[in-house]
Amino acid sequence: MMAFGSAKKPWAFDYETDRLKPDHPDARIVSCAVSDGETTLAYPWHGAAVEETKGFLGGLIHKIGANLKFEQRWTLRHLRMPVRNWAWDTVLAAHALDNRGGVTGVEFQAFALLGQEPWDAAVAPYLTSKGGGNSVNRIRECPLPKLLEYNGMDALIEYHLAHEQARRLGVKL
Repeated sequence: MMAFGSAKKPWAFDYETDRLKPDHPDARIVSCAVSDGETTLAYPWHGAAVEETKGFLGGLIHKIGANLKFEQRWTLRHLRMPVRNWAWDTVLAAHALDNRGGVTGVEFQAFALLGQEPWDAAVAPYLTSKGGGNSVNRIRECPLPKLLEYNGMDALIEYHLAHEQARRLGVKL
């Protein structure tokens, strides 16, 4: 069983999926990553990891996400449960800090607030699809080490973004 530490410290989590929306019968979560800013775990979405994640998402630990409705919809579809104890959405916080269009994504926020250079070069070709939200991308073709590194970076950056945004908004996270 994975240990997620104290329920007093929030954890960020992030899915990588084979399309934007979970509505298609073939829609799949490919990997998941969680981070408390010090420890980051990224893993393929199968076997015991799915059950462990279900326990984590339904537990008391506060969760951080980027565009949390994405993770919420996928969790409802695949785990048949909502995420419990959302604490922060980095996209909503980005809107509160700067409501201009095109500045709320994780990559832009990571550079603007943390000075973090883009980390998606190895997986970007696999993330695009030709169509709407139910169009499949090529994420399943991405080499697993590259996918997990990218997914882990997403969760780690989301954690640090949330804390920096909270600091700038004068909110305790």
